[in-house]
Amino acid sequence: MLRAAVPLVLFLAAAPLAATVPAGFTDSLVASVGSPTALAFTPDGRLLVTTQPGALRIVQGGTLLATPALTFPASSICNASEQGLLGVAVDPAFATTRHVFLFYTFEKPGGACVNRVSRFMLPDSNVVDPATELILVDNMPSPAGNHNAGDLHFGRDGYLYISIGDGGCDWAGDSGCAGPNDAARDLHVLTGKILRITRDGYIPLDNPFQGAGTARCNVTGQTTAGNKCREAFAWGLRNPFRIAFDPNFSGTRFFINDVGQGHYEEIDPGQPGADYGWNLCEGSHNTDTDNPCSQAPPGMVGPLFEYRHAQAIPGTASANCNSITGGAFVPNGLWPAFDGAYMFGDWVCGGIFKLSSAGGPWTAADFGQSLGGVTTMIFGSHGSGGRALYYATFAGGGQVRKIFYEEAGNSLPVAAASADVTSGSLPLTVTLNATGSSDPNAGDTLTYFWGFGDGTPEASTTSLTLGHTYVKPGTYTATLRVRDNHFAFSVPDTVEILASAGPLDFHTAAPCRLVDTRSSGPALEAGSARSFTGTGACGIPATAKALAVNLAAISPASAGHLQIAPGGTAATPTSVLNFAAGQTRANNALVLLGTGGDFVVVAGLPAGSVHVAVDVVGWFE
Repeated sequence: MLRAAVPLVLFLAAAPLAATVPAGFTDSLVASVGSPTALAFTPDGRLLVTTQPGALRIVQGGTLLATPALTFPASSICNASEQGLLGVAVDPAFATTRHVFLFYTFEKPGGACVNRVSRFMLPDSNVVDPATELILVDNMPSPAGNHNAGDLHFGRDGYLYISIGDGGCDWAGDSGCAGPNDAARDLHVLTGKILRITRDGYIPLDNPFQGAGTARCNVTGQTTAGNKCREAFAWGLRNPFRIAFDPNFSGTRFFINDVGQGHYEEIDPGQPGADYGWNLCEGSHNTDTDNPCSQAPPGMVGPLFEYRHAQAIPGTASANCNSITGGAFVPNGLWPAFDGAYMFGDWVCGGIFKLSSAGGPWTAADFGQSLGGVTTMIFGSHGSGGRALYYATFAGGGQVRKIFYEEAGNSLPVAAASADVTSGSLPLTVTLNATGSSDPNAGDTLTYFWGFGDGTPEASTTSLTLGHTYVKPGTYTATLRVRDNHFAFSVPDTVEILASAGPLDFHTAAPCRLVDTRSSGPALEAGSARSFTGTGACGIPATAKALAVNLAAISPASAGHLQIAPGGTAATPTSVLNFAAGQTRANNALVLLGTGGDFVVVAGLPAGSVHVAVDVVGWFE
């Protein structure tokens, strides 16, 4: 699944003879699953496993369910070479939406193969209805069957990130295959890139390629040469097989594991608009050489770590590691001496490695060996309240396994969570309290890990109390996990926090036109989103929290709808107005404002554009 030079027989690799991990760690079988490609957890603890042939499997309560949640018909999926069902992600709002996202290689009528990302609904019955499919990105080229990438992850910003390879051979047929393939240089085609979209398939407002000279590529996989695809977040990648997001970072931070050609594997920092140089460079070198890259494009972002084929990875004793695969950041505080570490795997040498940095260059160290053909890895729940590194391997016909840390003879601590206040108006500052937590082992010391339930990173402290401020309305579950000095975690304890917006006063305003794209232009194009300022004009003060408006869709090119969401958030937009082609329609709406006083309008139409007018008649504060 990684490169044309890797024989397909590796997919049938035998079980590792003797998997080895460091002292204190245990490697154990979770489930035997044929040809596993990707893993994801639902909030209720179900482990989703995709398989290359086209089945979505579920592990629930430690048991692999006998019946797949979804199986793609053989007539609708290509699964030869490196194609197939390759990626899965779970909606951050899964508890409400039940949405899961799948990346697979679709077989078109006539037999052509293209890569596709779709959204489905996964109910408690663990049976996905194929009719719930909503295609979000389609017709990403797969001309040679390899280099499809296929990873899916949500960032902390709430957006869906997608990795897509260069297709192995040039989709246009004008440059060649392997090193000469320049498809990743084509900004008008969805090849050799990281994509970013909303969970409904729209374009985030801060995607790097927008405005004049850009277009949506989600339907055809490309646009006119010379233009740029709005879905593109970063480019110049060969086969960004796996991407991994840092749970310890307050914003969205991720690394890209890009499979190399004949010489170097690389790990790149995910950055908006970044060009990583392929096919002009392989890592920081000229392609297929050891020479520094003399033809690097302007502003190229180089790898933060790379390693040479047929040589030991620097800092390790592992040689013949020629194809980078999965990656995962270690949650801080989980394992001794692993804070800030990044784990990555290699398909060819069957190892998992630790990458760390003390503020300088990143350095690698051996972690696990003889693990078979590792394809992916993520951290997920283990035991009472701990976490384990779950990974998929083609060893033994296909397995999902996990690695966890545990000291023999140690008893688990006990968590007891409380808060000084459990409800109030925004901003709501709460002092969370771990008093009452304990450990049955005399002399053990405790560290307290608090999850706040509002999307901010988990925080740890050795103090019994920790303050946190909730800034958005909602009901949140604060979760306490207690860890002793042997790195054993307690069963979690929780406390619910209700943060309300509080009563708002309504102020009437003389009708005033706040937005009219006919004069401030341009029209909103199909599938696009645009931010508008809701304060500072029409007498609306900066303290306004919401607006009462009349929203109009003017001269739409096709039937569709308009959606509205607060600015600066990844909230799912609310549909407020439907219209037919050529029909000017208006509707009253309540518009919530973001913290910057702005709001977003999304044009939900399949083609063409629509003008928008917004008349404000009052505000709430």
